[in-house]
Order: sequence, then structure tokens, then C-alpha cells
Amino acid sequence: MHKIFIIIALVLLIAGSAMLGWIYLEKQKEQQRKEQHRIAEDESKYNSGVDEIIEQIEPLGLEGYDKSTIESQLRQDQQDRLQAELDVKYKSQKELSEFVLTGSIVCISMGGTIFSWYLLLWLLRALSKGMSGLKKYLPNKFRRQPKADVEEPDEIYIEKDLIEQGQEQSQIEKKSNDSRKLDNSKSEHDDVGSPLLTKRKNNSDKKNHGRTKKTVGISSDENVEEIAVLLSDEATSDSLAKLENSLKAQTEQLEERTTQSVQEALKEHSKPLDSTLKDLAQQVSAIREYASCQQERVEKLQDGYDWNIIKTFCLRIIRCIDNLENRIERLSSKGTKTEYLEDIRDEMVFALESSGIEQYQPEINSDYRGQEKYAEAVKQKEHCDSAKQKGKIAKVIRPGYQYIINEENIKIVRTAQVKLFG
Repeated sequence: MHKIFIIIALVLLIAGSAMLGWIYLEKQKEQQRKEQHRIAEDESKYNSGVDEIIEQIEPLGLEGYDKSTIESQLRQDQQDRLQAELDVKYKSQKELSEFVLTGSIVCISMGGTIFSWYLLLWLLRALSKGMSGLKKYLPNKFRRQPKADVEEPDEIYIEKDLIEQGQEQSQIEKKSNDSRKLDNSKSEHDDVGSPLLTKRKNNSDKKNHGRTKKTVGISSDENVEEIAVLLSDEATSDSLAKLENSLKAQTEQLEERTTQSVQEALKEHSKPLDSTLKDLAQQVSAIREYASCQQERVEKLQDGYDWNIIKTFCLRIIRCIDNLENRIERLSSKGTKTEYLEDIRDEMVFALESSGIEQYQPEINSDYRGQEKYAEAVKQKEHCDSAKQKGKIAKVIRPGYQYIINEENIKIVRTAQVKLFG
């Protein structure tokens, strides 16, 4: 369990340090960048694109349009798109750096807290081990000192014992000599010698009794000293055992407190981390929404820009087709052949159709109401005999052209021109 917490602490410290290093490198890169130079390069790139577009559409004829106005409008649109893209990139990079900085601070604080707690716990364990070793050392020291004190009475007792043994042997020799003398003496002296023998026996018995008393006294003193040493050893061992038990209890309590404090610290740090993550998630979602809106806006601007170019180009082609049709009508009224002009007109119409632009004509005798988007009515009216024909299309003066993107998306390039019954 402790190893897992230590590994978690080390991982958090390493992760926080790595994130701080990444933030430092990003700041160094950001300082080295030259935004103005990059913007100038992008502007020159976009400007070159504008010049290319203008060069492409110049052969189609721009005499009726103001070239400077078109160029300024294109450049303004490109500047707006470039600024929007730069703002989105800068904000996203800033939000990412703030998120990484917050995560690194949280990781380092949590890892440092856990690591410091377990370092303190390790020191306390080392202290408890030292006390247990001291417990083993002290009893051995106390036991060695009484043994030296007890050895001295044993030596004294041996010397006294040897002296008394020598005295006893001399007394025994005297007794043997006396007994021999008594055996050789007459019977009349038997009554006198017997009391002497009894006295000698009594004296020897007294001496033996005194010796036994001395040995008993010496042995009793030794027992008292040994008992005192044992009692002192037992008291020392009891005190050391109590000290060891108290240290173990304190160590266990400290471990429990450390575990509880680590868990509480993790919970306390996890709460602000969760709130920070929620705030960052909300900010990221807001940035995504803003980016999607900006993307839609850029797409709309791009579509409008492309559509203006397409519409301008197509109107030039359609005007050429109208001029050819007018020329064909005038020449055909004079009786001149118009086959070559008709072929050119058909080729131009085919080129438009291949690009998605089709020619259409409203139906004659159909209601004009509802077709205002596709047809344009002239002021002149066609005479009608019936009142039901009023408001209906009488004649198509010129056809219309529409750009078909798909079945659901159709854009009108030029509306048809019709004449109504009136």
C-alpha cells in the first residue's frame, strides 16, 4: 500500500515537472516568433492570390466595373478571414497553456504532500528500530556487571575452605595419636579418657557446624545478590518492553493519521481539480462554439466571395450570348446567314451548362405570382381578351440562368425577363 502511494507521488511529481518544462519551452518559442513578419508574409500570400484572380478575370472584360473597388473588397475580406483565424489560434493556444499550468501545479502539490508524509513516516520507523536495538543492548550491559561482583565471594570461600581443611587434618592426626595413647593406657584411666574424647568430638562437631554456618551465610549472600541482579534485569526489560510497546502504538497511530491525512489531502485537492476541469471543459466548449461560428462565418464569406467571382464571370458570358442573339436576329431579318454565330452561341451555352449553369424559361400562360425570384416583369403589358389571363406570363423576352449546386441548393445568376397580360 505504501509503495503504491510513493509511486503515485513520484508519477505526479514527474508529470508536473514535465508540464512545467513544456510551458517554459512554449513561452521561449512564443518570444522568438515574429508575428508581424508572419502576418506580412500571409498578407503578401493573400495579395498575390488576389492579383492572380484579377489577372484571370481581366481577359473576360472588366471595363464596366471598377477594378480598384473589387481589389479593395477582396483584400478586406481576406484581412478579416486572416484576423479571425489568428484570434482563434491564439485563444486556443492560451487556453491550452493555462490548462497545462493548472494541471502541473496540482500534480506537483499532491506529489510533494504525499512524498513528505511518507518521508516523515520513514524517519519515525527508523527511530523505533533504533530504540528496539537499544533495548537489546542495555540488558546485556546490566547483566555483565553483577557477575563480576559475585565472583569475589567465591574466591574468598575457596581460600577459607582450604584453610579449614588443613586444620581438620591436623586435628584428625592429633585425635589418632590420642586414641593410640588411650588404648595403651590402663583400664583405670578409661573413665578419665572418655570425657576427653567426648569433648574433642563436641569441639569437632562445633567446628563443622560453624563451617556449615559460614558456607550457608556465603551462599545466602550470593543468592541475594543474584536475586537483586535478576530483579534489576526484569525491571529494565519491563521498562524497555513498555517503551517499545508505546513506540509501536505511536507508530501505528502515526501511520493511521498519515494515511487519513493523505486521503483527505487527495480528496481536498481532487475537489478543486474537478471544478477546474469542469470550468476548463466549459471554456473549451465555448471556444469550440466560437470556432464553429467563426468557421461558418468564414465559409459564408468564402462562399460569397466565390459566388461573386462566378456570378461576375457568368454575367459576362451571358452578356456575350445576348449580344450574339441580337446580332443573329438583325442579320436573319436582313437575310444574311448566321450559322457561324449560332454555332458560337451554342458553344458558349454548352460551356455554361458544363459548369453547372443552365438556361431556363418560365412557362407561358403560367401565373407570375410565386415566380418573382426567377422572372422579372417589364412595365409593358400584353393585351388580353379574358380577365382570367391578367397577371399571367404572355411572352418571354430573354431567358434566365441558374447555378445548380445540388438538387436542393440553386442560385439564380440572372432572372428571366417576361411580359405579362394586362
